[in-house]
Amino acid sequence: MQVFLSLIYVCLAGVFNGSFALPTKKIRHWRFENIWLNYAFWAFLIFPWLFMFIVSPESYAVYHHASTEAITIMFIGGLLFGIGQVCFANALNMIGLGLGFLINIGLGTGLGFLMPLIVLHPEKIFTTAGLLTLLGTLFIIIGLIYAFFAGKFRDQKIQKQKEASGHFQLGVLLAIIAGVFSAGQNFTFAATASMQQDALASGINTFSAANVIWPGFLLASFLPYAVYMIILHIRHQSFVNYKPVHIIRYTPLAIIMGVFWYFSLMIYSKASLMIGTLGPVIAWPLFMVMIILSANFWSFQSGEWREAGKRAYHLKIRGVFCLVLAFIILAIGVGCH
Repeated sequence: MQVFLSLIYVCLAGVFNGSFALPTKKIRHWRFENIWLNYAFWAFLIFPWLFMFIVSPESYAVYHHASTEAITIMFIGGLLFGIGQVCFANALNMIGLGLGFLINIGLGTGLGFLMPLIVLHPEKIFTTAGLLTLLGTLFIIIGLIYAFFAGKFRDQKIQKQKEASGHFQLGVLLAIIAGVFSAGQNFTFAATASMQQDALASGINTFSAANVIWPGFLLASFLPYAVYMIILHIRHQSFVNYKPVHIIRYTPLAIIMGVFWYFSLMIYSKASLMIGTLGPVIAWPLFMVMIILSANFWSFQSGEWREAGKRAYHLKIRGVFCLVLAFIILAIGVGCH
């Protein structure tokens, strides 16, 4: 029953995360930096600390008693993740919701699986669960390759080839960088497991213990993210966009983005802790696949692929099929564990 519940939680988390950027399509009068700074303010700064304060204020004590090593890993991991999120936001703006998520998450899945498994649990690589997770990750990579070429052909179809090439390649590069740094998020979660165990030992409930590192981690993430967005505000004089009518209309959308993103992280953390020691290894690929599937569903719904042509469309469908197959394999891996 616990395995089944953990799968349900991971699926829900992926759907929420894959949908968090959807409100950006409804924001017309704010620039890129207006949208993403407001989102980060709620997702990285307000909700993590507010959740801890309301649900489990005693979690603050875990930070006081944590080792210097754990705090250092948490802070550095958060800084790198913040840089990756800057790249990710730019990638979404350049190559679209579906493809940006797929490249970023596909790389994050593969590296997010390999880093905890090889560094923290090398003895479990050749277990049934480890091999199935490796096979599932392989299908994710195949799906990623299909999606890359689908996106390339789509942009060449819609835009002039020369113009599309530079724009597309830069967007892909940023999505790749974001994917590499996204993997560090899961590695940080696995490498700071001592903080979760300390929280459980002190009587903090499982749900709060699973999320104990995120307030500190995301505070570190917010720093480079906010600096970059504020620089863009100054460069483009974007502060003038905060007119009262736009603040009233768009702030709720930024809050929804923050709720969906951070809520997905909380649910994932809970599911990972439920699975056990291999939670960060097994739950992470499942989480990533569901994010990709959800984001690509909204990508199709919003018309990003309407004029892409049959060749690009069929490649994209093959990529999604590989992801569905990967999800089935990874789910079996959870059951074997």
